[in-house]
Amino acid sequence: MQLKYLITSVVLSKALLCTLPLQASEHYSDHELFCFNQPKNSDCLLELQRQLQQQPVGSKGWYKLESYLLDYYYDKIDFTSLKLQAEMLLQRQDVPSVVLAQLYFYYAKTLMHLKQPELAAVYGQKAAQLVTELYKSFGNPLRLVELANLQKALGQHDLAVQTLSEAEHRAGNSQDPIFWFELNSNKALITDSIQSFEESLLYRQRAVTAILPTEHHVKIVVALGNLARTEQLLGHYAAALSHYQQSLAYMSKKTDPQNWSIYHVRLAEIALQLNNPELSREYMQQIDSTLLGQTHRLVYQQLQQKLAQYHKKKPAGV
Repeated sequence: MQLKYLITSVVLSKALLCTLPLQASEHYSDHELFCFNQPKNSDCLLELQRQLQQQPVGSKGWYKLESYLLDYYYDKIDFTSLKLQAEMLLQRQDVPSVVLAQLYFYYAKTLMHLKQPELAAVYGQKAAQLVTELYKSFGNPLRLVELANLQKALGQHDLAVQTLSEAEHRAGNSQDPIFWFELNSNKALITDSIQSFEESLLYRQRAVTAILPTEHHVKIVVALGNLARTEQLLGHYAAALSHYQQSLAYMSKKTDPQNWSIYHVRLAEIALQLNNPELSREYMQQIDSTLLGQTHRLVYQQLQQKLAQYHKKKPAGV
């Protein structure tokens, strides 16, 4: 189950899709590997939808694919599709508890995006209750990280800190890189919220260290991007530029055009902070401004204005 701000997860071979016990796409199983296992240049969303049509509605295989689809829409920040899919599933009476917890969480996040905080809190509390029950049933420390993420989303920061501490204690000497990636990413989210960026930097570095040796490119992109952004906020511009550049090796403009544009906005911004307008212009050429949200579009427009001023100041004949 991918209950997260930045919580992403690993994936499952198609051959095992319907043979494993039903569980949400949390731990060594989600849409990322499903997509990775598709033929090159194939459309993962279309393949998900095709396989869904082949599964009996309400079966284990059907719910596994529905879980992948929810994760897919969330990772693509497609709240319109996520809302439609979630509301369809919420009408059903046979949703397994692990999928239902995931469903409640994503619907709560969608409602927050749509600026309906009161209703979002209702579904967030439902998700938190289910995650707590699932942890008691299965004892997986990663479920505590998910619970802490929910607690933070609901503004319960102190409780989230306590829950993460308990998760770390219970994990002991776990060698699971996904757990340590998620744990440190969520610790950083909490310290970010109080603008303790020096402490966040430590957690971001640990998250990168945990996930970089794996094959989970989506998580690597997230980890490197978060580290780079924290470094930028601390004024460590050269390091931030390097880590944003490093992240590009794990993504492509074709398959993830929105994040490609967002990361290039930050690269262009950092290049200008390093007083390198030519490099900034190169990065600006990679941006599709129509894909940017309000925050990044504003940064993009400010960069355009600043680069125009640099052009005016450039001596004639140079």
